[in-house]
Amino acid sequence: SVVVGILGADGPVDRAQAGDELEIALRETTFYPEGGGQVGDAGEILLPSGRLEISDTHAPIAGLIMHRGRVADGTVSLGDVATARVDQERRMGAARNHTATHLAHAALRQVLGLHVRQAGSMVAPDRLRFDFSHVAALSPQELDEVERLVNRQVRLGLAVQTRETGYADAVRDGALAFFGDKYGESVRVVQMGVNDAFSHEVCGGTHLGSTAEVGLFLITSESSIGSGLRRMEAVTGQAAEELARVNRGTLESLARTLETTPGELPRRAADLLEELEAQRKRADALERRLARRDSEELLGRVQDVDGVKVLTGRVEASSADGVREIGDYLRDKLGSGVVVLGAVLGDRPTLVAMVTPDLVARGVDAVAIVKEAARVIEGGGGGRPELAQAGGKRVDLLDAALQRVPELVHASDPPEGRESR
Repeated sequence: SVVVGILGADGPVDRAQAGDELEIALRETTFYPEGGGQVGDAGEILLPSGRLEISDTHAPIAGLIMHRGRVADGTVSLGDVATARVDQERRMGAARNHTATHLAHAALRQVLGLHVRQAGSMVAPDRLRFDFSHVAALSPQELDEVERLVNRQVRLGLAVQTRETGYADAVRDGALAFFGDKYGESVRVVQMGVNDAFSHEVCGGTHLGSTAEVGLFLITSESSIGSGLRRMEAVTGQAAEELARVNRGTLESLARTLETTPGELPRRAADLLEELEAQRKRADALERRLARRDSEELLGRVQDVDGVKVLTGRVEASSADGVREIGDYLRDKLGSGVVVLGAVLGDRPTLVAMVTPDLVARGVDAVAIVKEAARVIEGGGGGRPELAQAGGKRVDLLDAALQRVPELVHASDPPEGRESR
């Protein structure tokens, strides 16, 4: 070909030298520009006095293809004779995934229904992404069926044929074309399978000669991207082989760790979960027994603050629910009073305050108490007058926070019948 345009950092130039970043236009090119979801080609352009490394290709306007890259060696000038060489591995990877995208589209329509319509795609050398219309997440069985259906077409080695035709003729012949406003009068149709084609779509991208060249198709994820829209991602060829190899290695490693075989992993995992649940129940029961014992000890520390029973103390618990359970027991034992407990959950201090209904009616507020106590541990909290909780940052000041509680109860509104301060 021939160099007909050079675009440098500051605009059009007649010449560029080694190290310059540029975009270049050729009179004709074998490079595919980004479009239809497929990434642009990369490769190199050889010149009489230099070499360009091309990292991407795009079409800023219809009919103009620009090659983006840098001058690796020598110089490039307008009018230079050029030899364009596409990176074959990158091109074939993109073609493999583009052909697989068409197969996946057709498979989704067979498995889910003809309401499935393409809403977008991304075709790269190492993976594909396909967006489509559907209202619900695909079940594992549906994903398996789509994967099996695509791989069956791969094994059949369907011929991939392309032809140029009018847009109206293509649609009349049954080709799928969901982006009508983006097509011109003449379109390219890609058909997979000669008689009773499995896939038949309008498409301008690069494709394989046979579906057998896909090698292997594996779905890696399926998710929602909006109301009524789903996204499926997959890999093919060498990337799919590598994924299968990694997954097999993971299963074998896990099987060795659990002293079983890959085939027995589901049963072994179920047994371990059952055993873990039994151990958790035993641990919970033990924690409750220990908490009850500690609670009995705490009952000996009840203070009288202006006629109000106040009980504070640190307890051992694995969760806030555990702290509240201990508090419930102590509050019920008091009959009437204020209970404030402190615990370290993870690495954070926690306070739980409880006030019996009779004292709430007289104006004693668990929220007010716990908020003020939480200031000591540099935290805050909230809740209801009868039950409040707070967290903080300073574990080392948890005991100091608990020591403030009697003073806070003393400062709250006095119970009925007690002389106001």
